[in-house]
Amino acid sequence: MIIIEPHFLLEIKKFNKKLLKTLLLSFMIVCSLKCNKIKNEMKEHIPDYSYKNAGIDKFYYSNVDPGNINILPLVKPLSMNRSEYGWFLDTDLDNLYNEFGGGISPIKKFNVFNQYIYGHKLEFKNEKQPDFNIPEKWFIINTQEKQLVYFDKELDFQAEIKKLNLPETFLNPDEVYEQYKQDPVLPWFPEDIKKQLQEAKAKQGK
Repeated sequence: MIIIEPHFLLEIKKFNKKLLKTLLLSFMIVCSLKCNKIKNEMKEHIPDYSYKNAGIDKFYYSNVDPGNINILPLVKPLSMNRSEYGWFLDTDLDNLYNEFGGGISPIKKFNVFNQYIYGHKLEFKNEKQPDFNIPEKWFIINTQEKQLVYFDKELDFQAEIKKLNLPETFLNPDEVYEQYKQDPVLPWFPEDIKKQLQEAKAKQGK
């Protein structure tokens, strides 16, 4: 028979209590971190009702759609959304004739000025269905005339944007989207919309 001394049993109990406290503390820390993460994610995706209550058109401040897809508004009703293949501009939204189907993707860089949306799309490859491959293109959309023009060569594209007196600077859609999430006032929005958004934002104290 093995005899365990009382003082040894006491030490075991003390050790178990310390271990239990450590485990409980660790569990509470993990739960707190996860809760904060969930709260931040919810805050990112829940629409800001202060803009809605101000009567502002949802097109200009909603950065996700019901399917939780990132949205970047351009010239109403045109916007870009981010998919697994990159940024996609849905040309069907404005009934634009598009020789490559219902959208422009993946968009690497772009700009918006007055009624024009223009930029550069990379080559799109469909390994399962090569017939649906779309070559690299540069593009200009005139939203007033509902016209989409593609360019095979960058030099031709540059010549056209110079002819139209369009800025020759381009934006990264990922970077613009991150800024838009923090501040929904984009430079190409109509002046009255920008004013409404700024006023609603000021009331939030942001």
